[in-house]
Amino acid sequence: MAKLASPNRPVTSTILLPRKKLITQLPPRKSISIPSSIINLEHVVEISSWIDRRSTTYDITEIPYEFKLLLKGSRDGFDAKTFHKLCDNIPGLIVVIKVENSNEILGGYNSLGWKSTNDGYRAAPGSFIFSLKNENMKESILSRVNDQSTAIYYHQDCGPYFHRFGHDGPKKWFYNSNFNTYQPPIRNANSRFSIDDYEVFHLCKNG
Repeated sequence: MAKLASPNRPVTSTILLPRKKLITQLPPRKSISIPSSIINLEHVVEISSWIDRRSTTYDITEIPYEFKLLLKGSRDGFDAKTFHKLCDNIPGLIVVIKVENSNEILGGYNSLGWKSTNDGYRAAPGSFIFSLKNENMKESILSRVNDQSTAIYYHQDCGPYFHRFGHDGPKKWFYNSNFNTYQPPIRNANSRFSIDDYEVFHLCKNG
């Protein structure tokens, strides 16, 4: 016959400690911004993909370049002297302009940069000019250089100058489709026009 436990004997049992809830800490998401009043992150993704000649555009979280603002016309000035002071001898430059009284955004990429000496046309492999999509234009236009020898122009009295498109005086720019240095055209007509503002960025590779 089994022996019954004494009613005066203390009852003991093993009590498990409460489980600790493991919380996985995700790294903070990198904040991506562009120091510009002319272009947005969608434009940055597109320009970066053009530079790297990708068949598909980068995702906004994988943009490989930092767009470092070197010059803003409304902040620093629109004259050629200021441009050369702030931007000379720096490779990998993006220029964007906002055409006066419109949503039109034009620009270009110079792989080698500009100088205020050695006046004349120079080769700049990989360079291109463009028109960016906006409220009135559904798709951007990319125009790659097809005559490397005259891709860009150096002159101390000129700001950013691509062969076909460039600075033509304080707040004045021009576009000339008669030259086939860059194809296809990024505007419908040859013209000299005013701008609201322009910006020059130095592209630095992330990481």
